[in-house]
Amino acid sequence: MSRTSALVAAVLITAAAVSVSVSTPATAAPAEVTIQGIGQRVTVRTGIVQADLKPIPGTAAPNTGIARPGDNLAAICFTPDNRGEPWILVINRNGIAGAQYANTVGYIHQYDLSNGGSVVVNGCATTDVRYPAHHFAWLRPEFTQADMKPVAGTDAPNTGLFKQGDKAAVYCFLADNRGVLWVLAVNLSGHAGQQYANTVGFIRDDATLNEFAGGVDCGAS
Repeated sequence: MSRTSALVAAVLITAAAVSVSVSTPATAAPAEVTIQGIGQRVTVRTGIVQADLKPIPGTAAPNTGIARPGDNLAAICFTPDNRGEPWILVINRNGIAGAQYANTVGYIHQYDLSNGGSVVVNGCATTDVRYPAHHFAWLRPEFTQADMKPVAGTDAPNTGLFKQGDKAAVYCFLADNRGVLWVLAVNLSGHAGQQYANTVGFIRDDATLNEFAGGVDCGAS
């Protein structure tokens, strides 16, 4: 698949490489890229049955899915909600038979994680040359909007929409079961009265103009 590639200089944000749980910024590190794909492996803490995965941090929006103790979650980055509570963007690599696909994406509250006190990831808005999984994307001019999905290539309800003029932070790519490429993105733009900024979802790669050629695989389940 051919994709338009635009070379955009990396901009270091002041909050780059900070920890949501450690007060010393120097201890932070980019989400590691391993054979399993992007993310720092975490799971839900014992003592709770399950934790919500949300399309936007700290809202009453319908869940994208759930995570349970023992699930393999890939923690990618964090975004605070409007109360300052830390939410971690994760991919749940485990499916739930008949209920949830593997590789469902969403935000989980940091303190629902077993190692919530020690999760060290970048802010989702960080652009850092040491963090190659984060690039920017826009909608191709021939589209009015594109669906954002909690799971790549499914008919699951949209988490939101990606419209002309929107700007997204793109973290990794994933092929659906038909081989179509999708990118995991946070839509940095809000739509007044309709959609919050920082809505997360998978967007078809061929609907985007981005600099993501040669980017990071989201990883398999």
